[in-house]
This record gives sequence, structure tokens and C-alpha cells, in this order.
Amino acid sequence: MTESNKVIQEPPSDFGIRLMEGEEVLLSLRPYRFVRYAVIATAVTIVGIVAVPLALLWAVIAERRYHYWLTNKRVIWCHGFIGYQVRSVPLERITDVVISRTLPELLAGISSIDIRDMTGQTVTAANLGAFLGALGAKWIGVPNAPEIQKRILEQVKHVNESGRKL
Repeated sequence: MTESNKVIQEPPSDFGIRLMEGEEVLLSLRPYRFVRYAVIATAVTIVGIVAVPLALLWAVIAERRYHYWLTNKRVIWCHGFIGYQVRSVPLERITDVVISRTLPELLAGISSIDIRDMTGQTVTAANLGAFLGALGAKWIGVPNAPEIQKRILEQVKHVNESGRKL
């Protein structure tokens, strides 16, 4: 699928992601500077330098397993290392899209996006600690985060306005 000379990657079936009827991928992203982020995030913890080689190895392998999609019906993100987890939130349930820059993200030169649903909380995976919890809760390493935030919010607005007209 092509949109304004950009190739849009459909969610791969090996992740178990299937598009719903009438659903189209509007945006497909992979994390930017993910390896740098994983190493820095580990280095600023108590275990620090000792765990950096393991974090580097983990990040290099896991980098191919992180992927984010915006469709005309929902946001989807897939993350994992050996296994993976696929999460999605329907656009009509999204209340806010927040740009995040934690200390490790600042040091790595990246931004992340937190998607907040109707409960008012960030949509998170099981709370396995700050680092692992953050990985499950965010679109990490989003290039041009303000533009991506704007696109998601515009799509949320469009879906909500379409729902009111019905």
C-alpha cells in the first residue's frame, strides 16, 4: 500500500495481527535509536555497567520485534524479545497522546509516545518494574514525535466526529 510516495507496511501475520474489515494502515513505525536507549537505560540503573553488554545483546535482538501501527480504527504496538505481545486500543477509546522524554530517553536523543485510554491511565503491560513497564506502555523511540502525536490525535478526532454523525 502506498500513501504519498511512502510505503506503508501492513502488520505482519507472524505477529498474529489481523486487520479488521475496512481497516487501513495509515502509519507504520519501528523504534528509532532503540539500541542506544536500551544501553543507556540500563547504564543509569543500579546494576549499571555490569548489565550493559546484556542490554546491548537484548536490544539488538529485540529491535526487530518492536513495531507500531496507526490504522483508521486503532493504534497497535508489538513488542517482545523471544516471545512478543501485541496490544491495540480502538481510536474512540483514546483520550490523550502524550510525548514522553525520560532521562534515558533524553540521553539517547529519542522521544516516546504514551497512549492514554478512557480510564485516564497509560495503557500498560504487566508492571514488571519501571524499565519493563515503560517498554510495554509506550511507543519508544518515535522519530518526529510531535508530528506522530498530531496524526494520532487527528485520527482520533476524525473517528469521534464520524461516530457522532451516525
